[in-house]
Amino acid sequence: MKLLFYYDNIHSMEEEFSCKFRKKDTFYSMPELHSHDFYEMYYLVSGERRYFIQDTVFPVHAKGFVFIKPSLMHKTSFSNDGVHTRYFASIPRHWLEDIDSALPPFFLCEDMPSLEYMFSQLQREGEGLDDLSHIICRAISVQIITTAFRVYRERQDGTDPFVNEVASYIKKNIRSDLSLESIAGHMHLSATYFSSLFHKKTGMRLSDFIRSSRIAVAADILKKGGSVSYASLMAGYSDPTYFKDVFRSQMKISPSGYKKRFQQ
Repeated sequence: MKLLFYYDNIHSMEEEFSCKFRKKDTFYSMPELHSHDFYEMYYLVSGERRYFIQDTVFPVHAKGFVFIKPSLMHKTSFSNDGVHTRYFASIPRHWLEDIDSALPPFFLCEDMPSLEYMFSQLQREGEGLDDLSHIICRAISVQIITTAFRVYRERQDGTDPFVNEVASYIKKNIRSDLSLESIAGHMHLSATYFSSLFHKKTGMRLSDFIRSSRIAVAADILKKGGSVSYASLMAGYSDPTYFKDVFRSQMKISPSGYKKRFQQ
């Protein structure tokens, strides 16, 4: 049995299973926001990475697991020296139909060394050892997700309260003219200290975070059939032309082209 994997760094093209192990020795990042048509499982074997998902940024450390549902906007970037090893698995939608409603849009679970062996098994079976491999891959995938989610639920939300508060403020005021000074003032910090602290905790500049948050809002509206002008307004861009330029620079596709993909 041959398990195929089709991938585009903006959109997934097919619903196929894959599990890959990879080592990166350089400052590798995926700067553009993107989404998939499949479930994503990410397990960091060594190193440290940073994830931007929806409107949240958090670090992922060695033995950390990340789960992301289809169509959720996200991107990754390096942390520290950039060197890391990881497993990445794409899971077809129909594999998780029975448990989808019980799972959040995404979650992170740190310190999960037991998952490394499961991922190694998943990768091995993903090579198509025999006609039962696809059944075993599905079973292992469900086991990984349910095991991690159970631990995540027991530990509750372990994200940084500072980042959560900033992200929440930006989300509530996404249509406003957000500035470093206004957000720092909300956090009762000087602009200089706030900027330094935010970058230290997220690995991102505040301006990049705001822009990514705005584009994520716009992309979600377009995906659901909203007009380009409405998406521009709701994302906080008063100038539709400027919005189109920013959207294209981030997503590598025009807003109208992005909307058309989902309509098709």
